[in-house]
This record gives sequence, structure tokens and C-alpha cells, in this order.
Amino acid sequence: MDRPDLFVLGRLLEGLALAAEPPLRTQLQQRAGVNYTMLERYLEFLTGHGLALLDGDGRLSLTPKGVEAYRFLSVSLAQIFDVPNQGTPLRELGRPGAGR
Repeated sequence: MDRPDLFVLGRLLEGLALAAEPPLRTQLQQRAGVNYTMLERYLEFLTGHGLALLDGDGRLSLTPKGVEAYRFLSVSLAQIFDVPNQGTPLRELGRPGAGR
């Protein structure tokens, strides 16, 4: 993947960061709102760049680098879209009235 979509990447990181326990692929797919093909492409990107781990049970979790990437991306996108509420989910950023 040459240039990932930052919103898709952010939604996947967010789905992992906010999960009560490491999700399965299908759970993350549903949370992020992506199709299976896109999920697989992005999981390869996330694991290949050391942002996420896939355990032997098929559960996904963020690495410390992935946690930092999620924080950076969520703050940066909130600033770009002038969203004062830092708790706004990434899937809502860019929509009219997001975080207001």
C-alpha cells in the first residue's frame, strides 16, 4: 500500500485503541466500517509497520507505536477540522458539525 487513507487508518487504530479487549478481525471490520478486502490490506500495513499485532487466536492489539500513532492522528485530524472536542470519534471528523 503506497498511501493509506488516513481516515480508514485512523478508524482501524481507533477500533483497536478503544476496544475493551483485543477484537477479532470481523469485530474490527464492523467497528471501522470497512469491507473484508480493505481490512486485510490495512492489517497488512498496520502489522508491517509495527502498529498492530495479530495473536495466535486471531485477536488484534495495538503496539506502543500504534497507540502513539492513534493519538497523533486523532489530535492532528481534530485540529485540521477545527474540532474542539478531542473525544470526537475519527469516523465523525470531516462531517458538518462534527464535535460541536
